[in-house]
Amino acid sequence: MTIILIAVLFILQLLSFYFLIILNTKLAKFKDLEKKQERLMREMDDTISVYLAEMKDENDRLIQELQRVSKSETQTNAAKHEEQIERQKEQEQSPSLTKKESTVDSSTSLDNEPRFFVPKNIVANAYSRQQQTEAKTEAKVVHSAQQPTNTTKKEEAKPLTIEQQAVELAKQGKTAEEIAKQLQKGKTEIELLLKFQH
Repeated sequence: MTIILIAVLFILQLLSFYFLIILNTKLAKFKDLEKKQERLMREMDDTISVYLAEMKDENDRLIQELQRVSKSETQTNAAKHEEQIERQKEQEQSPSLTKKESTVDSSTSLDNEPRFFVPKNIVANAYSRQQQTEAKTEAKVVHSAQQPTNTTKKEEAKPLTIEQQAVELAKQGKTAEEIAKQLQKGKTEIELLLKFQH
């Protein structure tokens, strides 16, 4: 009986040693994982700090470039301003200019002034809207000429939808790209609209 008890205790002790070894190996794995994570975090910190240092250098270079450009612009603006002042003084000193010379001088001073350009898509949209309003007014005139003058109902012209505009422009012989530019939509969207309309 005591031998059996000793054997059971021995087996239990072996099992406990086995479980202790397993737990120790798992703890070692966790410690390795922690070390790897710490190393990865250090590497990430290093890369982020290098990236931030590069960004700071690039920003400093950009600021220096902008300052250099703004200084050169102010110098050129100052030179232009001085030239204009000198021209005005010359014009005041020599009042015996002929009309032709004065018109030439005024045209050259106009060339030195800055010009403002409007983007093409805005101009195209304004032009298409103007054409549509002209077409609507012509249609109203024709419609009112065909109807008797004593009618009490007035039809309000509804704005054309994008689909209707696309179909109308396609009937005028414009390509899908031209229609897309004019309506400020995607080319594939216009192509699909036109396919579904046919």
